[in-house]
Formats: sequence, C-alpha cells, structure tokens
Amino acid sequence: MNAHKAANWLVVVDGEVSDPAAMDLWDRSGLHAKLDNLDPNWVLWDPHGKWSRASAPAVADFGELLMRARERGATALVVVEGGQLFLDLDAVREGLASFDRGGCDYFTQWEHCRLPVGSGVRAISTSALESMTASSPSECFDWIRQYPAQFKFHYDMDHTVSFEASQLDSRDRAALRAAFEAAGTPAVFDQASFLDLAEGLEESLRYQPAGEAPRVDERKMPAAYGFESAACSEFPTYVMFDIINICNARCIHCPQSITNDEGKKPDFLADSGQLSFATYQRVIDECAEREINFIRITADGEPLVHKRLFDMVEYARAKGVGPVGLTTNGSLLTRKRAERLLNAGIELVDFSLDAVSRETFEKVRVGLNYDKTHRNVHEFLDLREKLGTSTKVIVSFVKQDENAHEVDEFIAYWTPLVDKVLVRQMISNVGLTDLDELGFPGWDNRWPCAHFFRRVVINHESVLKACPIDWEQKTSVRSVEGSNVHDIWHSEHYWRSRMQHLNDRIPESSACKNCKDWAGTPWNLGYEKVVVELGS
Repeated sequence: MNAHKAANWLVVVDGEVSDPAAMDLWDRSGLHAKLDNLDPNWVLWDPHGKWSRASAPAVADFGELLMRARERGATALVVVEGGQLFLDLDAVREGLASFDRGGCDYFTQWEHCRLPVGSGVRAISTSALESMTASSPSECFDWIRQYPAQFKFHYDMDHTVSFEASQLDSRDRAALRAAFEAAGTPAVFDQASFLDLAEGLEESLRYQPAGEAPRVDERKMPAAYGFESAACSEFPTYVMFDIINICNARCIHCPQSITNDEGKKPDFLADSGQLSFATYQRVIDECAEREINFIRITADGEPLVHKRLFDMVEYARAKGVGPVGLTTNGSLLTRKRAERLLNAGIELVDFSLDAVSRETFEKVRVGLNYDKTHRNVHEFLDLREKLGTSTKVIVSFVKQDENAHEVDEFIAYWTPLVDKVLVRQMISNVGLTDLDELGFPGWDNRWPCAHFFRRVVINHESVLKACPIDWEQKTSVRSVEGSNVHDIWHSEHYWRSRMQHLNDRIPESSACKNCKDWAGTPWNLGYEKVVVELGS
C-alpha cells in the first residue's frame, strides 16, 4: 500500500500567508507533485479568493475546513505554505510518521528545528483544533503560542542541518527570486540544491521575522516556549558566575550542609575552587559586545570568600556590562567591605536571610551569627543612604518547614527597609535536598525548564553549565577557556538539551530526567524579571 493511502491527515496549503505568484513555480519545483504525494485530496485555504488558478478545492471558511477533516477521518491537519518550493518530502513524511497524534497535539519542523525555514511542515491534531477558538491556520498557531500549557509538543529532532544553514529561508520571496536570477533556477528543488543555491547569498536568504514576539527560537521565529527576547536568542542576556564553592555556612536547605556517614563532604564539594579573574574578564569582555540584562555574582558557597570579588564588580562596571548584582549571606560584609562594594558600583545586593527570629535563623542558617548578620545588613542600608547610591537591595526567604511560620513577619519587617522582599519555595537542587511535594503539579503537567533559554552559569572551574542549581555539574557543556559563550549557546549539545525539554523526552542519563525543580521555575516568573522590575 502507498504511504499516502495509509495516512490519516488532511493537508491544507495556507494561501493566506503566501503570494499566489508562487504558483508559477509549483510545477517546476515539484511542489504540486509533493502535495499530491502527501495527500491526493489536499485543499487550499483561500479566505480572500486570491488563488483562482489553483486546481485544488478552495476553502474560505474554517468551520468547513474542520468539517472536511472530520469527514475524512483525519486525525491531524498538516499545514504547508504556498511558497514552500523546497519542501523536503522525505523529511516531512518521516517526521509525520513519528508524530504520535494520540499523545501529542502539535508537530513542527519549523520553530526550534535545525532545518531551513520552509523545508518542513506543521501539524495540529484534530482534537487540539476542536479546543481552540480560531478561524484560520495562522490563528491556530497563534493560539498554541499563547496557551502552550494546554498542548503537548513534538519538535522534529531527527532531521537537521547546521545552525548556520537552519537560519536560511527557502520560501518563495523576492530574495529567493533574486538568487534564481543570480545563480540560475535549480534543476531539482530539494534541500541540498537550496543549500548550494544559498552559498555566498546567506545574508540575503537569512530568515527575517515579521515582528517581535514574546518568545522566539534561535532565529527569532515566534515560538510557544523559547527565548524571551530577540537579543537572548543571540546571546544569553543573563550571565551568572558561581565564583567559588567554599562557604562559611551550612544552611539546611543547601547542599553545603550535606555530609556522609563519616561526616565528610560529598564528592562535588570535595575539591574547593575559585573562578580565576582572567576567565571572568574574558567572559565579561564577550558580554561587553552584547545586550546584557543582568550579571549575577553568586556561588555554590559564599561569594565574599573570593579574594577578587570587588575587582570583578569593578571590572564589569568599567566595561559597561550590567547591571551587576551580588547574592550573599551577609555575614562577611563588614562596614569596610560594604563601603568598597557600594563605591565599586554594585547595582543590586540580595541578602539570603530566611528568618526573622534568632531561634529560626540559627536552625536554618547554620554556622552564621544572627546579630552580626543583621547588623551587617542594616549597616549596608545605612551606608547606601549616606553615600547616595542607587543600589537596590533584596532580602530573600526560602520557605520550608522550619521557617514557614515567619513568612508574614519577615515580609512586614523588611518591606519598609528594602526594595524587594523575595519569598521562594524550596527546591531540591536537582534531587540533592528533600523537597516538599506540596504544590508539585505532577509529571503530566511538566513544562520545559526555562533555565535552558534564559541564562548561562560559569562555575568556579570555568565551565559553562545550563542549570544554576546543578551542584554536581551534570548540565555542564564545556569550559569557556577553549571556547566562548556565544558558540556554546548555539552548540549542538545545548540545542539537543533544549529540544529534549521542549518535547518532554529527556533521556534517563540526563540530570533533568527526574528533577522536579522545573516546577519552581514557571515561565511567568524569574529572577531576571525581578531585576528588570526593580530597574524600571
């Protein structure tokens, strides 16, 4: 039996988003034959009657389109644009064959996929279509992007080209016609011939987004989940430095408190280390050429233990990179250090306190002196006022059984004194610490972890990793000593990790597989959003 006879989808050519002039090349490009191969009874979506020359049945009412799908017994609507002259039939057929319409709602070879734009298709299950309020294929895609939590996704990871080649747009448009005039119309319209055609014409054939979107892929194509700005799709706008793994505290919710039966530190803390100032400078130099929303200096320990901390703040400020923030437990921030920090131009300091009373503080923040820490925070606030700096101050509270009774009192005490009081739910640090199951939404509701799209972390060993709470360094990619942030951000490893999260198909070998901390990172929240709010 021919594959198309066994298929249970309805192919619709979206004429609303394409120029009918593309039909001049339908036969020569083989697009007409490809459509027939996918679905001999494909239809044309033409609500404005622009495609009068088309031989396929034209549909102008979306209700009629859905009715045709029902009558066919189709379980999915496969959407092709009228200008997709280089549609890759093999990749499309193989991709659709892997689309589990019973478990997924949306299949795409467009956003986030490493394919030239226009060489693949998008498909929506008919059950998902029934749940939308939409009147065209384009509005269906808008609906999916606006309400992603309602849908399960399948992004094609099996058919790939290089990152550079995936930025090219193979659809019919003025730039493609100009390429035909310059290099000649190819004899065969397939992916290989398009890439040959594009050689030397990459800039003119690069995909150009029609406008801005709340979330985008690496090419700035609108996406349901993804980078939250065009700048971040190019380079992480939030860069975090874990500058040391040595701490003077053993807070009970922190992996620094973990010991084995013999009282020894776990392997991931056995070797102490500090980020070299030279590596820090190199990363900041790269950031100076980019749009950066936040540089955060923190640690798998206490940053004030690092001897070059103040030099790090001063260097970033001198390079015009920032805002620069520091996260600290406050215990080592003497008046002299506070004054130097403020004079260095620090723009935000986040004090991790977790308690109001002495009793609770000593239970949670083991090893720290309550009076000394509180005195340091108040002296810092007094110095800020005296020096007239615009430094913002946050105090943080990690809610857990031992301190939950003090949340309201903590908020009431600090709100008049600081710029922001942050109360966070406790997380597991990728399974290292016990997590209260209360509030966990369940695995069926899992969403892609936002960390892979928002920031990078440079750890104390100069290695770039994706996860800020990965103490065991299992999400490490590679050292920035022999590479750079931009190339790692667009690397094959990073892309595949993102796609695993987007597809909710994370391999057993990944640290992310059984991690529940994605639930503590909803897409509508994030530390960088707090920073932006404070700066506005």
